Amino acid sequence: MERYVIRVLESDQTVQVVDGVSVLDACLEGEVPFRYNCRSGECGECVAKLVSGEVRELAGADPAVFNDGHRKEGFILACMCYARSDLVLSTKLSSESRSAVGLHDVTVKAIERHGSAIYEVTVEADTPIDYASGQYFEWVIPGISPNRSYSAANRSGGRDVVFHVKTYDSGEVSQYLRRGNLGVGDGLKLKGPFGSFGLGPRGYVPAVMVAGGTGLAPICSILEEAFARGITRTIYLFFGVQGTRDLYHLDQLSKWASQHENFEFFPTVADTLDGAEWTGDCGLVTDVIERRLIDAMGYEAYLCGPPGMIDAAAVVLESKGVDSDDIHADRFVAVA
Repeated sequence: MERYVIRVLESDQTVQVVDGVSVLDACLEGEVPFRYNCRSGECGECVAKLVSGEVRELAGADPAVFNDGHRKEGFILACMCYARSDLVLSTKLSSESRSAVGLHDVTVKAIERHGSAIYEVTVEADTPIDYASGQYFEWVIPGISPNRSYSAANRSGGRDVVFHVKTYDSGEVSQYLRRGNLGVGDGLKLKGPFGSFGLGPRGYVPAVMVAGGTGLAPICSILEEAFARGITRTIYLFFGVQGTRDLYHLDQLSKWASQHENFEFFPTVADTLDGAEWTGDCGLVTDVIERRLIDAMGYEAYLCGPPGMIDAAAVVLESKGVDSDDIHADRFVAVA
């Protein structure tokens, strides 16, 4: 197996990388504080200058964040590239303190089904797993590749980690859950934590949060942490789903809204043709933002869910006065 050395000019560290491990993952495992979030070519945060060496790039990077213009200038997306030689890179490193990426043995503590397609899976570790609200973990399941990523839906500090898993008819993890291959008492390995999606330090400005489907998971983690810390900034949450059958956690969101006067949420259903009675907001979540949010000048925004929803919401929020630099996104790319 080929081994290469990666040196990042802005760091004192060098790391080794083997075949099959991306440049970004090798740096993270070597505790180089690389800037990143998605690890799948969607956010563009792990861009780096390739000073020397050769890489193989996987196809699939979002051209809106990384394209041929960047490549011609000698840049790479570290999450999409694999070393073919020793590498020297230059990149802006993260100043945030993050928990080290590791493997964690956990036991399934509870599985709860919400509607027709969402499972809430609670796992328990022997000792607390340290992570920041908004981060995610990979589930390492023998025979299922690549590993699937799921955001923690609760704040860290205890031994439990909660996940919201959207299932699909032909999905491997979906069938794993639906057939009972993963049940209460079973063991599971988590790899992580990964990501940098979370509340910024500007605690005095209002925040708009937009969640699509199970994009609610990291938002719940962030909210739970914010309320536990006594944050008083105004927070608006727009939670969009396709049909009423996809709504979940409304009781918890309502409880938070009743306990914290600085928090307000707007559940939104795009399609009410499933026959269920619904008296809340209807239509696309972007339409509801357009209607309910009058002026968001100086606000921060946190968007989590399908890429199409995120892109559309960003356009609306910018039209309301949110600066593009203050829009933070965690794109959920469906891998069944």
